[in-house]
Amino acid sequence: MAFKIASSALKRIVSNVEVERKFNLGPKFTSIIENHTGHREKIPFILRSHPGQVIRDTYYDTEDSHLEKLGMWVRRRSVNVLPLNPTRTIAGAKNGAQWNAKLRLGGHYSNSQFIEFDGKPDVSREVLRITDMKTKLEDLRVVSDLQTRRSEWEVTHLADGTPPSAKMTIVVDAVTEAEAEANTGKDGIDEAAFNHTIGEVELFQEIVTEGKDEAEHEAHRKEIGAQKMKELEEFMLSHPDLFSTSPSPIGKLTAYDTWKAERT
Repeated sequence: MAFKIASSALKRIVSNVEVERKFNLGPKFTSIIENHTGHREKIPFILRSHPGQVIRDTYYDTEDSHLEKLGMWVRRRSVNVLPLNPTRTIAGAKNGAQWNAKLRLGGHYSNSQFIEFDGKPDVSREVLRITDMKTKLEDLRVVSDLQTRRSEWEVTHLADGTPPSAKMTIVVDAVTEAEAEANTGKDGIDEAAFNHTIGEVELFQEIVTEGKDEAEHEAHRKEIGAQKMKELEEFMLSHPDLFSTSPSPIGKLTAYDTWKAERT
């Protein structure tokens, strides 16, 4: 979400920071996490299951991937919410696609800190800002169109019984091309199509400052982001049997770019 200044006199600024770390799914993650309510092996923290989702992300960039090089990803996203424990895939009425952008504050592809911008006006303004007024949202072209089937859990309490310092979620994304998903027949996903599965643990923190300018707000936001990244790292390192990071996890866009390059 972009900066919101509620009052120029008070200089109250609000922004959202997302911190995430990717991981590989191992057999213990599948057997314990996905069946945690009835599995004989108990996980040391408490989870709440969220409904599954089918997410379509259409990504935009310039011909030479200028925004990605600047650490920004622009997309239009639509979401279908599934039943919590569906016996078959049921997609409800599709929500209207919404503009969204993520700007990297720190980290890298596996462990990243982002600020998010929602809605076409804020995304358009940020594209202009980051490109020094040289690129408009309307100048961008579609670079990928991906569909994700997402499983999600919220961590409500840590191993010591305390809640996380901010909203913490664990997600597993099974990703393919939207067109390939739409054309899938009764025999399932085409093995030649792009398919990639990746896990992420995420922390979401709202940052609010009073009586500070935007530069001071940004410095505070980066400080909080670094702190949340440390918390996330400590959480994952405490449970290496669930969150594997060796070999290095590969994000969906990197995996897609690699798959596309191999085909061409």
